[in-house]
Amino acid sequence: MHHPIPSSEHTRIKALDSLDVLDTPAEQRFDRFTRLAAMTFGVPVALVSLVDEHRQWFKSRCGLAESEMPRSIAFCSHAVAQGDLLVVEDAARDPRFAANPLVAGAPHVRFYAGQPLFSDGQPVGTLCIVDYAPRSFGDAQQQALRDLADLVEVELNHVKLATARLMAEQALKALNTELEQRVAARTAELERKLAELSQEIAHRKEIEVSLQHSVDWNRTIIASSWNGFVGADADGRVVEWNASAERIFGWPRAQALGRSLTELLVPHAYRARHEAGMRRCIETGDGPVLNRRIELPALTASGRQIMVEMTISFYEWKGKRCFGAFMNDISEQIRTRQQLEEKQELLDAVLDSIDVGVVTCDAVGNLSLFNRAARTIVGRELKTIVPAEWSAYYAMYHVDGRTPLAMDEVPLVRALKGETIRDEAMVIAQDGSAVHTLLVSGRPLRGASGRPLGAVVAMKDITEANASRAQLEINERRLRAITENLPALIGKVNAAGRFVFLNGHALNVHRRTADELLGQDMACAYRPEDYATLSPYIGLAMSGQRVFFEYMSRSSGQELHYQCCLVPQHTSGGEPDGFYAMAFDITERKMSELRLAESEERLRTITDNLPVLIAHLDSERRYVFANAVHQSWLGKPAGQIIGKTMEEAFGADYLAPQAAALEQAWRGHASQCEHEIVRKKHTRIAHTTFLPQLRDGLVVGVYVLTTDATASRMHERSLHALAHTDTLTGLPNRRHFENALKGAQRAGRAGRGSALLYLDVDHFKQINDRYGHAVGDAVLVEFARRLSVAVRSSDLVSRLAGDEFTVLLHDVAGEADVELVARKILAAMRAPFELEAVVLQVGTSIGAALADQPDPVPARLLDAADRALYAAKEAGRNTFAMLRLGRSQALGLALAHD
Repeated sequence: MHHPIPSSEHTRIKALDSLDVLDTPAEQRFDRFTRLAAMTFGVPVALVSLVDEHRQWFKSRCGLAESEMPRSIAFCSHAVAQGDLLVVEDAARDPRFAANPLVAGAPHVRFYAGQPLFSDGQPVGTLCIVDYAPRSFGDAQQQALRDLADLVEVELNHVKLATARLMAEQALKALNTELEQRVAARTAELERKLAELSQEIAHRKEIEVSLQHSVDWNRTIIASSWNGFVGADADGRVVEWNASAERIFGWPRAQALGRSLTELLVPHAYRARHEAGMRRCIETGDGPVLNRRIELPALTASGRQIMVEMTISFYEWKGKRCFGAFMNDISEQIRTRQQLEEKQELLDAVLDSIDVGVVTCDAVGNLSLFNRAARTIVGRELKTIVPAEWSAYYAMYHVDGRTPLAMDEVPLVRALKGETIRDEAMVIAQDGSAVHTLLVSGRPLRGASGRPLGAVVAMKDITEANASRAQLEINERRLRAITENLPALIGKVNAAGRFVFLNGHALNVHRRTADELLGQDMACAYRPEDYATLSPYIGLAMSGQRVFFEYMSRSSGQELHYQCCLVPQHTSGGEPDGFYAMAFDITERKMSELRLAESEERLRTITDNLPVLIAHLDSERRYVFANAVHQSWLGKPAGQIIGKTMEEAFGADYLAPQAAALEQAWRGHASQCEHEIVRKKHTRIAHTTFLPQLRDGLVVGVYVLTTDATASRMHERSLHALAHTDTLTGLPNRRHFENALKGAQRAGRAGRGSALLYLDVDHFKQINDRYGHAVGDAVLVEFARRLSVAVRSSDLVSRLAGDEFTVLLHDVAGEADVELVARKILAAMRAPFELEAVVLQVGTSIGAALADQPDPVPARLLDAADRALYAAKEAGRNTFAMLRLGRSQALGLALAHD
């Protein structure tokens, strides 16, 4: 048969091949969509179809055995060529498909609806549904099919996108490694160049004494300088251009000489200001940038903009004023400095630990922190994986515990995208481990400038309260470790200010050997600005005074802090004779003080933003800490709570339900309780944990952590309702019925009996086979409605399964009561069932079991009702039959035909 070929067929086939999914095994992630489509639209067949060059192949199929079929007879080929939803309500009446062997012969397809699936902008297949009977397909159903197809399309392209993202991250890591290597190589090169430059400067000073006025000497220095040298005359044209300038800017000397310095090196945005400054220097002989080290942007021969460090000098040559500038490319140094600053900001933003599960990632999605509680909850250690794999690796599910979270549903991914999450429920269910139901809150992390640093989520395990004592001990050990193992630098300086001894740590800090420093003046070991800072203290020590002070220096961009002590040495005559120097590295202490302050600020920020009441009571049972949540939950800010007891702050009614558990904590035992917090007509179910603070075996305080358990309790009630209700009809289900039947055995009254009615919808299988499951479901819903109306409100109507229903009657006086109920039910079913698509006459068969005794055995009552139902069906259906417990024959058979 003819099938349409899109104009972009070659591109479409290429997009299909790039998915790498043809002829792969079935996958649950696609099968769930075909099952959902079949159930949603009430059709026997639902497919995820991929249209190849000569065939259509099914990645997922529900209700169809074949895995592929020729493209020439494929309905989906038409949907792909059309590029939009294709609906065929009756294929036998459609000239495109009437002769199709799938329509003319088995399986006699009559209805088809297919929504194209796209990859790289090309339709590569469809999500389609098929029925063997004609049917209409309204706008709402069409939109529902499109929505399902969108989900399948996302899943189809998911692996491709995740692979591309992983490759990009690996490339970024490789680039970062290469950058670090280049920085290290560049640093080594700069150090080598610095040594060469120092030798060059010494050489220049020696030459200057003998060749002060020699032009050749000047040119030699310029030509051999590692720094680029550029000279310009009063008109701003280049008159000197050394080899280093050629290397830095890419212009050969011959091409640079005589050209305008502005056009050659100055970016467009700076040219007007540059020329104005040159004119001012020519006119006045002075300027703000002369003889100073400055950093400015400059252009290379390729048009690339770089940053250069330069020193500009002004001189006269042959009666004319000229400029000379030594320049060096510092672009790589600036980029390195920026990257180090970004990494430092990220480290400062990461939370160390709190009393709930905390997970953080950086701005590009790399997991960076799992605290103890998080590892306990997820059952795994931190692993460097892409966000697309977080859900599967850490077993994240929706609250039903079965549906995995998609990548964009993972709270940490949502927070990383800028979303703030508060108290959202999810489940962690690792194989072989306990299932944890969590309430998750999260938010993005930003630096002081507002720049994104990553994201953080806090997970509260609402299946079991988390103890915080272990986390507190970890924090205390970490704080003690900061103050231990402080290193010291030791040296001896003689009266001439020269080193005579340096220990190994001091040599390491100065990055010199003993041969290089011993016997040398102190000044050679320090940068000029550092030595200028130390000189006043050195002078005091040289004069015989003992000196204590703190000193900060920079090494490789890092601040180093020292606590210094200079102890003078005296001759036998009491004259100062140099000094001993001891410097203790207190960098860690300084950094720890800064981090501690930041940690306290972060802890306050975290506790104020966590949806938890956090407080601390001292030994006098008064508040010494209360987070900001007390304001929103209880209407009092922390300032009005601190220093008061719980009763003084919130009243006796607030304390009463917690008093017993609080007393347990004051006796040294962790305790919990649940109570209600009522404010502004809003009731909150609170779960409070009291943790004693012990010191030398005595309780010196109590930590109070109160979480909002309202959502979890409502969730438990919702789960209970779902477990005991039939989702189609809204009636109690089999579990509810069986529990009620056991209750009936215990609740019977003397002199009154119980009765059980079993009901079937007559010929229900024929209705399903002829009109489809959607009509069958509609019949069951209407049947349930009429059945509920026909009985008393105290009677229990249940749906067991399929078309099986029961009615449990209480306080029955005898057979007449049961017969009256049965006839009311038969009468309720006589009116035609006017459904949306069809009008049907529906009957029912009823089997009734009557127990005169007040405590019937459930199994016997069930068996009697089942036998009575069988007798009613044998009698011709649309009837009822009744059996009394203890008798083997029916007492009466009543027919209820119209």
